[in-house]
Amino acid sequence: MTLFGIDISNNQGPGIDMNQVAAEGFSFVFCKVSQGTGFLDATWPAYRDAALAAGLLVAGYHYLEDGDPQAQAACYLDHLGDGGRCGVMVDFEAGSGNETNYWGFVNAVNALGRTVNLSYEPRWYWDQIGDPDLTQLPGLIQSSYVSGTGFAASLYPGDDSAMWSGFGGAQVQILQFTDSAQVAGHAVDANAFRGSRTDLAGLLGLPINHPGGTVSNPVPDPGTPADLALRVADIETQLRGPGLTGWPQLGTNTAGEHLTVVDAIAALRADVATLLARIPAPPSTPAVQVKAAF
Repeated sequence: MTLFGIDISNNQGPGIDMNQVAAEGFSFVFCKVSQGTGFLDATWPAYRDAALAAGLLVAGYHYLEDGDPQAQAACYLDHLGDGGRCGVMVDFEAGSGNETNYWGFVNAVNALGRTVNLSYEPRWYWDQIGDPDLTQLPGLIQSSYVSGTGFAASLYPGDDSAMWSGFGGAQVQILQFTDSAQVAGHAVDANAFRGSRTDLAGLLGLPINHPGGTVSNPVPDPGTPADLALRVADIETQLRGPGLTGWPQLGTNTAGEHLTVVDAIAALRADVATLLARIPAPPSTPAVQVKAAF
């Protein structure tokens, strides 16, 4: 089976409806999180939360720039804010430097407690930096575009297309085959994955029943600081919402702020009390007088 997904960023603006994306048959979304050490994509938090709520598998990517991979890893993870519910992806292309810079970033992310699952490295950039060995590269994503525009399924060149050919000793895991797919009223990059949802969740380091708030990329030793940090972050996210700013689906307070779980329970109790107060008391039943028959 083949699954389709989209790749988006601030370049498409904030208006893509993730429920519509899911309704049109897409299974996953890759969204830009950050670039270099200073750019944070403002569309990421809302797209992340909306895509997860729509039942889509999600990965957030960092556009790697040449230089200081450790600082870039810290910037990326600070803005990721996903509570372990999304795949970790690096965009390695024009201006990203060489393989040393790439591995510096990957190792820095891994050292900070997350695992890089996907690597967008198009063949043309691989050629440009000297055709390095890619046998250890996590989750190769290759781009090769068909012509035309339209629905993704009609543009897809097929599972047997030469566009799927690997390079550098790595197999292509995901193919970005167009930048002009019509999805939810927008022209976007579209990707294909040859496999099931379970297979894709495994590639992204996510649980099979994702989304559901479960921590991804679990560390085998449950006592390690990295694993404990992920668990604490997940609990905090579940209680206080994505980015600790409340859950959109729980409603808002008088200030327009999203409610946390505790706030929502308190509001529900207040609403129930108000409704109970409006229910009139049942009329009293007069006592029945029984006369003796003698």
